[in-house]
Amino acid sequence: MKTIRLQIAYEGSAYHGWQIQSEDRTVEGELTRAVTQILNADSPVKVQGASRTDAGVHARGQVAHFHHDSSRRLWDFCRGLNALTDDDISVIRVEEAADDFHARHSARGKIYRYRIWNHRFDHPFLRGRSWRVAEPLDLEAMREGASHFVGKHDFAGFRSTGCASPTTVRRMDRVVIEDTGTTVDVVVQGEAFLQHMVRIMVGTLVEVGKGLIPPQRIARVLESGDRRQAGMTAPAKGLMLEKIFYPDFPWQGAEPVIGGEYLVDSPY
Repeated sequence: MKTIRLQIAYEGSAYHGWQIQSEDRTVEGELTRAVTQILNADSPVKVQGASRTDAGVHARGQVAHFHHDSSRRLWDFCRGLNALTDDDISVIRVEEAADDFHARHSARGKIYRYRIWNHRFDHPFLRGRSWRVAEPLDLEAMREGASHFVGKHDFAGFRSTGCASPTTVRRMDRVVIEDTGTTVDVVVQGEAFLQHMVRIMVGTLVEVGKGLIPPQRIARVLESGDRRQAGMTAPAKGLMLEKIFYPDFPWQGAEPVIGGEYLVDSPY
């Protein structure tokens, strides 16, 4: 049995998240359908993703794996998956991985990027990929607030009420506020995340930037675990899964380029 590892990019607006569901269209569901068709399998072939992104969330560096024992080449999967899925899903690379590789359990960390369009009016190209915040933001206050997230903390106050994770302690390696003048990106790198965690962190930082809550409130929420004291949950459309870290995966996280070294075999 072979283990196949995929690197995937997708524009998540049309999908009800990553995880397969009985009624709604999901990224995992589309890939499962395509892999099953390529293998001509009698039952669905499980495609296991590294991150269960929410409805409307995008990805540049999602990773997934599946198993098969067919004679199909890697290029057959790369070409077939891109042909059998819509243009808002792109399989960037296909590779055979070690037998014990698991997209989720083998991961050693992730990077998410949340984009804020800090402007009075909408931007036509960013409307589906950012959160428009019209009010001016105090970026220094946001950076002060973000510093409290770094390190190992109990993030119970920064998860959704529906989160079923048995543990809420997570390690954040960096939380950075990047400013380009009209866009503000919150870049979060950590070992793992709770449901809606990044979006609640961003929503809280935006309220800090608006002056609605002090930066020190974040430290108090981490200590108390009281979700009511944190800020709103930022909209899903501004969130992008950028990169997932693996010990044996040096090419993962490269810019999503179709062609050349980023695809298995030649596309021509």
